[in-house]
Amino acid sequence: MSPVSPDNDRIILGLGCSSGHDSGASLIAGGRLLAAIEEERLTRKKHDSDFPMQSIRFCLDRAGISGDRVDQVVIGWTPRGHYLKKAGILVHKSMSPRVMRRKAAFLRNLHYGTLNDGRTVRMLFPNASVHFIEHHMAHAASSFYASPFDRASILSLDGRGEWSTGLLGLGDGSGIVKIRESFWPQSLGLLYLAFTRYLGFGNHDEYKVMGLAAYGEPVHLDEMRKIFRFDPETIFHVDTAYIQHQSYSGCAKGDYWTSLVEKTFGPPRKDSQEITRTHMDIACSLQARLNEVGVEIAGNLVQSTGIDNLCLAGGVCLNGVMNYQIHKQLSLDNIYIQPASNDGGVSLGAALYGYHAIGGNREKIGFDHAYWGSGFTNEEIEQELGNYRIAARRLADVPGTVARLLVDGKIIGWFQGRSELGPRALGSRSIIADPRPAENKDIVNARIKFREEFRPFAPSVMEEHCAEWFDLDISSPYMLMIPTVREDKRGIIQAVTHVDGTARPQTVSRTANPRYHALIEEFYRLTGCPLILNTSFNVKGEPIVDSPADALRCFFSTGLDYLVMGDFIISKSMVYDEIDGIDKGESARGVGATAREPEAG
Repeated sequence: MSPVSPDNDRIILGLGCSSGHDSGASLIAGGRLLAAIEEERLTRKKHDSDFPMQSIRFCLDRAGISGDRVDQVVIGWTPRGHYLKKAGILVHKSMSPRVMRRKAAFLRNLHYGTLNDGRTVRMLFPNASVHFIEHHMAHAASSFYASPFDRASILSLDGRGEWSTGLLGLGDGSGIVKIRESFWPQSLGLLYLAFTRYLGFGNHDEYKVMGLAAYGEPVHLDEMRKIFRFDPETIFHVDTAYIQHQSYSGCAKGDYWTSLVEKTFGPPRKDSQEITRTHMDIACSLQARLNEVGVEIAGNLVQSTGIDNLCLAGGVCLNGVMNYQIHKQLSLDNIYIQPASNDGGVSLGAALYGYHAIGGNREKIGFDHAYWGSGFTNEEIEQELGNYRIAARRLADVPGTVARLLVDGKIIGWFQGRSELGPRALGSRSIIADPRPAENKDIVNARIKFREEFRPFAPSVMEEHCAEWFDLDISSPYMLMIPTVREDKRGIIQAVTHVDGTARPQTVSRTANPRYHALIEEFYRLTGCPLILNTSFNVKGEPIVDSPADALRCFFSTGLDYLVMGDFIISKSMVYDEIDGIDKGESARGVGATAREPEAG
């Protein structure tokens, strides 16, 4: 906990909600970011969109304050503005009575969302001023103000905010100036989601399409070029003859493609159907076209501003293939991508906007890692083990012991420090394994993650060795670029090399995550390989684990070999002969020898 003195600077709370998914809260006090977390981590409800009460409580507890101490609340959503554009949806496409009722309900929900009137916020924070900022401005702020740049070109792309779907901006000191926006129903996020659904996947499954694309060929690229393109006046253009939404058409919810897509590419895949070469080629063609359009948008932006520092945010910018092409084709080395580019980062952007744009502070708040969530001491972990009467072993050398277990083929749940902000596990709440044997990919997919076999895993690599193993000569600490693996290394790290020879590396620095770096360094000493396999510590359909109880539930319900939390290692058998041969630790004090598995739920 970091208590806040009454004499410190303003206390600013940023909130993200009302977008329909990934709500959360972030808190700045004394000129420092103290906490940032997504609601799903605490409620265990994936993509939780509810009012972020638990996130708020976490932030206040982390600062050691009550709600009446908060000076300013900034909400990353505003119902106001763009009234003429919103009214235009009433005459867009179908005007049947049924669809008109849908349109009216859509507009009403936009205006009367969870946070829109501010009454709940004002009750919780009676002494705070309340500010509403636009959704895409919050995305832009989350990237620019967290970046190391004093001036930068800014690109934000997602499905939809209140009405805008993309923003080009210029960040300068404490201010962000809007250059251009795109508006609903023009949306690259909706377009990619439409094809995600068409290919038989669900909402929020766009990353599956990105992974599937590697198996195909861009044989439908010309057709994709007819569907969407770069536009210098409106950022991009999507032909809405192919894409639809229930807010302005008679389609069923989730059926975001029109009959023209089926006429062009064939019938949609159902989620129970086999994935064929045709589906792979469609995914590949979609991804190839997004790469082209993303590069054109970013290139035009940088050319128009004359500033080649580039900040990216918004859900579309979680697409690491597109991001890498922007870096590579435009020769841009100064790129900052917000790790919580999804709507989970809106609360952070709102808080940073309050500090910089509203407060006028030019000096950046330190944001050199993504570890802003829950953290637990060894004493708290030991107490949780005792609650379940789990006999654990306390390790004398955590990195050394775990590295040896990885070399011996063990797959380990790794729970250390504060949880990450954003959808990627970055060495705090991770499942880790040896990246060399090809079978480790299949083992983790089938025995632990329970997910599709075609999906790849990421490597966490020592920052100083990244360029030796990947065609990437800049740091990528948040797994948001997908370069090629060096040809002479592909046969060595088979479990993390995708079918097309690419990988999604996380560069790990000694300063950002010392214990994780030490683990990889010890693995390197033992094997000559300076990286390990890293995937999020969860199973399909659940949020990443946040607390020791979450980690224990996941551990006992999957095929993980060991769980390492803080200094403790846990075995399902409670037998530690293998560990005793590696590490001379001690049994956890005060922990019973009889195991009782955590209850589910």
